[in-house]
Amino acid sequence: MAAQPLPVRALSDGRDHVSEKIVDSTLNLKPRPTNVALIAWRFTGQPLHEWPSWVQSSCSLQRSEDGHLELRHERRNGTQIVYLDEWLVRDLDGGVCFYTDAEIRKEFDIAPSQ
Repeated sequence: MAAQPLPVRALSDGRDHVSEKIVDSTLNLKPRPTNVALIAWRFTGQPLHEWPSWVQSSCSLQRSEDGHLELRHERRNGTQIVYLDEWLVRDLDGGVCFYTDAEIRKEFDIAPSQ
């Protein structure tokens, strides 16, 4: 059974409010079991101007040696490579982690769209 796309709302300018623009790659997440709000963004090869500001400020787009797109997320302990269809999740303190699609659906409850 194929996963159905989830309707979500985009967050603008990295602020913690919801805009009216509907997109298919940004989710509001509710971690299990706490109630801290998180924001998730899925890398699908979008051009830089479509990335949330928090992704633009910490990532760069490159091609691997075999020609595949890689989003490189700079972390204190080194560079994290985020491949197509993987997710970046930002917490309220500005920390960013990455997840595969299967991991994000296992680890988080996806908040319904408003």
